[in-house]
Amino acid sequence: MRATVAFNRQISPAYLQLGIAAPAFPATFRAGEFVMIRPSWVGDPFLPRAFSIYRISTRPSGGASSAGDAPPVVEILYKILGRGTQCLSRMEPGQEIEILGPLGNSFTLPDDLGQAVLVAGGIGVPPIAALAAQVAQIRNSKFEIRNLDVFLGGKTSEDILCLKDFEEAGAGVHITTEDGSLGTRGLITDVLRPCLLTPHASRLTLYACGPPGMLAAVAGLAEESGVPCQASVEANMACGFGACMGCAVEVKADGKSYKLVCKDGPVFDSREIVW
Repeated sequence: MRATVAFNRQISPAYLQLGIAAPAFPATFRAGEFVMIRPSWVGDPFLPRAFSIYRISTRPSGGASSAGDAPPVVEILYKILGRGTQCLSRMEPGQEIEILGPLGNSFTLPDDLGQAVLVAGGIGVPPIAALAAQVAQIRNSKFEIRNLDVFLGGKTSEDILCLKDFEEAGAGVHITTEDGSLGTRGLITDVLRPCLLTPHASRLTLYACGPPGMLAAVAGLAEESGVPCQASVEANMACGFGACMGCAVEVKADGKSYKLVCKDGPVFDSREIVW
């Protein structure tokens, strides 16, 4: 669908936040869902890029007299990694952009969930921030979630995003950076391990999104500790709905078997994936 850029701003030396005013886009979404995005005015890159939805907000735009009359603003966070994101970084408010979504499945909360542990690294933070916000909304209503803990990891402090979001959700935040510039020096699994191996009075579920290496390590730790883990997998894709077959991941089955990140995911039971 055609939409317009509402804002495009730097939020850290390495990351940007893009807001897309999309009148035909749903006003709500489920944490873990994603969108396919490309500028309307360029032929290169021809293919759209996939981005997790960070949040959907509203703001008066054009003839709208109030936020209630405004189109949904779909917000994503991104890092300049190649030609596609470089192109996005140059977009200005008012320019046309194409957006398709929401796509994919989402994180799920079991009815007996007592403790939620959220783990994110780098650009894997947006869907985890969205999940924290959704957990905060339903906390002490449908679910009696006693604890909400968030583990954030990155190479440097520049990779630690959305701290205010997690604080507003009432989460306990644990930070690790490889260079020690913020939080504990080391890897995210270094501080996650003691949390998972400690006996828990109520059901604990792990939710994770980040680079493949981090997800593999978190999945291994979850299996070792017997904690269920839902992992949002990142993959390059050209369509977003299963036509191009470009985002296949190997899953555990008799013989070689694959699933598509866009159609079957991006959220999987971590025990299902061949890491």
